[in-house]
Amino acid sequence: MFNYPPTPASPLLLIDLDHTLVERDGDPDAWAPAFCAAHDLPPEAALVVRTLFQADRSPTGLGRIGARFRLPHSGATLWEEHVTHEAGRTHLIPGVPEALAALRAAGWTIAVVTNGRADIQRAKLARTGLLPAVDAVCVSEEAGVRKPDPAIFHLAAARLGRTLAPTDWMVGNNPATDLCGAHATGIRSIWITPTPPPSLPPSHPTPTHTAPDTPTAATLLLSLPR
Repeated sequence: MFNYPPTPASPLLLIDLDHTLVERDGDPDAWAPAFCAAHDLPPEAALVVRTLFQADRSPTGLGRIGARFRLPHSGATLWEEHVTHEAGRTHLIPGVPEALAALRAAGWTIAVVTNGRADIQRAKLARTGLLPAVDAVCVSEEAGVRKPDPAIFHLAAARLGRTLAPTDWMVGNNPATDLCGAHATGIRSIWITPTPPPSLPPSHPTPTHTAPDTPTAATLLLSLPR
């Protein structure tokens, strides 16, 4: 029997989705007027539609809107329409596919960790072609827990058969969810933020590094010793 030395685990990157890998076109408030136009509702109904949807962003909430305006559609049908709308206004941040490909070619394992509705977030990933570019996806609705709770970071790693280590990384743009979550979990972080970065509240941890965009963050990760 031969005793081979253990193979070190590949470097692990957890990464946010919105404003880190993808951006959304247009004003989110434009959805309500577009909904009214698509369903032959008067323009003045947009305020009511927006208010009702903000109170319940779900198929049930859209079902209430449909009932309010006597639309011949179920809440599930209206929700599918909304998911398609949200995915349709999503685009990749320039350089992201190349950055992810370079990381994986260098042996990195990558998991997307994102807060939001699972069908919307996964529709964004599918539309932008990101699903084959990462090794796992962990969405808060499916996980039953949201960033910055450390549980969602540990769950993402577990889906890859991994346990998190202090040498692992989180990359994201939101200090309250991404930086605080990484700090609470005990992993390193890169904050995607304009240069020079704005001041953080005293309650927020200092990131390990900052970068103006994800391709720059990937270049930084590739340059660091493992």
